[in-house]
Amino acid sequence: MSGASRWWESAREWVGKLPSGLSGQVTVDVARKRVRLPHPRVEALARKALKDVKALSVGEWAYGPRAYDVRLEVSGWKLRVEVALERLELASGRYHLTLLTPGRVDLEESRAASALVQGVLRLGGGKAALRTVLDQVMPKGLSWDGQRFQVSGALPKEGAVPARLFESTSLVVNAEHDAEGVWLSAEAWPGLMDLMQAALSVDLPRKPPGA
Repeated sequence: MSGASRWWESAREWVGKLPSGLSGQVTVDVARKRVRLPHPRVEALARKALKDVKALSVGEWAYGPRAYDVRLEVSGWKLRVEVALERLELASGRYHLTLLTPGRVDLEESRAASALVQGVLRLGGGKAALRTVLDQVMPKGLSWDGQRFQVSGALPKEGAVPARLFESTSLVVNAEHDAEGVWLSAEAWPGLMDLMQAALSVDLPRKPPGA
């Protein structure tokens, strides 16, 4: 058996040790040291992570082949945004989440939106005008540069991913959206497994495939 074949056999064994509810969902790409979670699981984790961001609420969430179509309310302003997870960094007891906005970023009907602003946007102000508007209303820890949303804040003291786990260590997770789910990769592969265990609150095997 070749080295590559042994890696894949180890991967199959690793997936087989996952709880039954996850074994059919998690896809492992050992060669590139990454795992793929299905879109419903990603949505659940994202909603959980964003629920405590002040002045931000998440509404409808639809899955697409290249991005999610999400409705948000930010400080009373209603947005419809196409977003794709790009990067998550956990360090110094804080999280930093980067979301790509490759498609639409639209301001929808909102009590907070004045007729003047709506008129500017309808007349072709586009993302530049919308960015100007959002700069004035974005809560602390949330910003948009026209291409990416940046969300940051303190990790909770208790819970699935408490701040103490990342006070002296850090973990950077990169993400890639595809039609079936989101691929997650990290330089410290065992660290990614630890994060998945904490976030999903299940007893995942700590030892990565082939190790």
